Amino acid sequence: MIKNYRGYAYFDNNPEIVKIFEDLEDFHNYCRMELAPFNEADLYNRGSWVWRGYEKYKKSTTNSVDRIDKPRDTERKPYLGKKPRY
Repeated sequence: MIKNYRGYAYFDNNPEIVKIFEDLEDFHNYCRMELAPFNEADLYNRGSWVWRGYEKYKKSTTNSVDRIDKPRDTERKPYLGKKPRY
């Protein structure tokens, strides 16, 4: 039987595929900016040094925003040297 795919938005109904393509595009941009060799097979490959570097890059960019917006709980203590006097 022939299915009618008129009005069926494939990418709207499969967001996990859209995420894969977005991650691939971000990974490609990272490799381009860092002058790292780009290989599509390295996407989600923990054994690849390029992918591990990309994960560190993504982790550092998301945490930097949190650090700016988050106020400190305690006041910063001054440096007292090697032998502090209490």
